[in-house]
Amino acid sequence: MQWGNKIFLLGLLIIPILIILIFFVKKRNKSRFSKFSDERFFDFYYGNLSFFHLNLKNALLITAIFFMIIAAARPQWNKELQIVKKEGIDIVICLDTSKSMEVEDIKPNRLKRAKDQISLFIDQLKGDRVAIVAFAGKSFVQCPLTDDYGAAKMFLNNIDTDTVPYYGTNIGAALNKSASLFSNSQKYKVVILVSDGEDLEKKSIETAKKLKKDGIIIYSLGIGSPEGSTIPIKNENGDVEYAKDDKGNIILSKLDVGTLTKLAKVTDGKFYAITPQQSEIFEILKRISTIEKSKYSSKEFIRYKDQYRYFLLIALFLIFVEIFILYNKKEIIKRTI
Repeated sequence: MQWGNKIFLLGLLIIPILIILIFFVKKRNKSRFSKFSDERFFDFYYGNLSFFHLNLKNALLITAIFFMIIAAARPQWNKELQIVKKEGIDIVICLDTSKSMEVEDIKPNRLKRAKDQISLFIDQLKGDRVAIVAFAGKSFVQCPLTDDYGAAKMFLNNIDTDTVPYYGTNIGAALNKSASLFSNSQKYKVVILVSDGEDLEKKSIETAKKLKKDGIIIYSLGIGSPEGSTIPIKNENGDVEYAKDDKGNIILSKLDVGTLTKLAKVTDGKFYAITPQQSEIFEILKRISTIEKSKYSSKEFIRYKDQYRYFLLIALFLIFVEIFILYNKKEIIKRTI
């Protein structure tokens, strides 16, 4: 026999306590009675009570509690084979970690806001597998495909603009890295690109066309403002400066809506601008929910069947019987008549 909630068996300790308590109460009553009368008149004084029926009620009640505790512990026997099949869609979140993501045109900054949106997205997933690719000048798989959403969020929290130690923004390479995580047998695959859209290598559109042929849909989330802002960086002394181009001019980083829109449109996806209301996350989830789910894993395991209902029925039956047992002799006579 197995137990589903073995800890509840500790409740059986209450049974001997109840039995001792019943004997203690009876002894205390006799002790109190002996203070004003001889103890041999005890039964006569309580002659209206049927101690047999009273003891029977107590015994039934204690036995019912015993079976209820056993039921709560979920006794299990009789093995059965269970097959659990998991189905869903594989989703790769491609997160821009270039220095431009530290721009504060969206508070507190682009990267932190993006991570908040992604965290909300992961919280809403049910059954789908998710992976995270961090990219700047190069791309790295920060989290492989998994249905352990807690682990995925842990990897997400560790991402910052130093995660990828290569300057630049190569969206095309990031998309190729994301595509490599999918299985060829899968019919539907989704990439969610979270970026300000500034593609310094200018190869992302060509890459998106290739991904389209492999059945990959890209949803792009734009983070930043079209007006843009300066890119804060720390110098060797830890002081904040602003990124400059080769001519010494301060760089102004802007949200490239055009590139992100084309990337999504090429693959039959859609572009969304990140907003404080986070409504775009639910729009993407709604679109993904319409995509056909595919089985990606199955697992067989042996389990024991729960049998607690038998013990619960016995307990309820004993309580039902106990209710109708009377220990007042006058009431017993009335019921008999």
